[in-house]
Amino acid sequence: MRLKRRTILGGLMGSAVLSAPTILRAQTRELVMIGYGNEQDQPLIRAGEELGRRNPGVSLRVIGGLSTEALAQVRAARGDSPYDLAVMGSPAIINALDEEVLEPLNLDMIPNIAHVDPRFPPYGYDTGCPISFEGIGVAYNTETVENPPETWADLWKPEFAGRVGMARPQSNLGLGVLAATSAAFDRAEDDMQFALEKWMELEPLVGRSPPLLQQMLERGEIDLAPLWHVNSALAAGAGLPIGYVKIASPGPLMLPSNIVQFINTADGTSDLVHEFADILLEEESQRFIGGAPFFFGTVREGIEVPEDGRDFVPSTEEERASMTSLDWPAIAPLRGDTVADFDRMFAG
Repeated sequence: MRLKRRTILGGLMGSAVLSAPTILRAQTRELVMIGYGNEQDQPLIRAGEELGRRNPGVSLRVIGGLSTEALAQVRAARGDSPYDLAVMGSPAIINALDEEVLEPLNLDMIPNIAHVDPRFPPYGYDTGCPISFEGIGVAYNTETVENPPETWADLWKPEFAGRVGMARPQSNLGLGVLAATSAAFDRAEDDMQFALEKWMELEPLVGRSPPLLQQMLERGEIDLAPLWHVNSALAAGAGLPIGYVKIASPGPLMLPSNIVQFINTADGTSDLVHEFADILLEEESQRFIGGAPFFFGTVREGIEVPEDGRDFVPSTEEERASMTSLDWPAIAPLRGDTVADFDRMFAG
């Protein structure tokens, strides 16, 4: 059946089954965006409200959970995509480019890109516009872990065996941690088999997603786990005894998030998507993005990390200079096989 713009199909990972809302674009120009599906969507919602103020009749609907089903829906559409835009990390962009479902943004149409730290745009792969970043470090229970790890290899200290959690590599967190593990032991980042076998040594408890891993840490089921800094900050902000280590070697790991536009959207959508991205890069928006309770890393130069976020986000000049990422073009295509191997090795 041919997909219509007025029908938003469900089945998105990490979100409830969606109803089929009517979108009267001729009158209201509602943009449909795939976001995080949780409270982390607040900066996107705020920018969408500002977009509507500047363009009367325009609104933004943010729904959660990018999935292979969503990408298939976009590709199957013919000038009538059910989604207009999304927030995507680098590996998702690579996979989406392989699916041929993205319309590259023109950064020349986003004036505030001139204020962005030049290290971030390359992670949009000539397709997306960077708006923030998340770090990967180690979250730990401050009441049960006296000496938290300082490097990835430290996780393999005997004292941590059976106490560590890990995320399934269907998530960018899980896939990234496996790549970082290989690098920590002087292997190629794409040596997933080595990383999986190395993690078997730790007898970890598995969280199917970063939020579930966060909950396992909060409930005391695990004592420490590689985790996004945003999840760690949310847990600590709730008053839980959660500490966080910005792993110093090889440097704080970060994953930029980008605004991307899907193919087959309605006429006039592209201008609105570019304006939306520009709003997210404004100084006021970046301060909101980088503030409590999320403390997303900001990409605009000159935005200081709030004092209560400095335990989670690289904030000093030295930390910012040492930030690093991973070879996502080599790693992202391995996700499917890695997930299959992971599920076989860690089942039960």
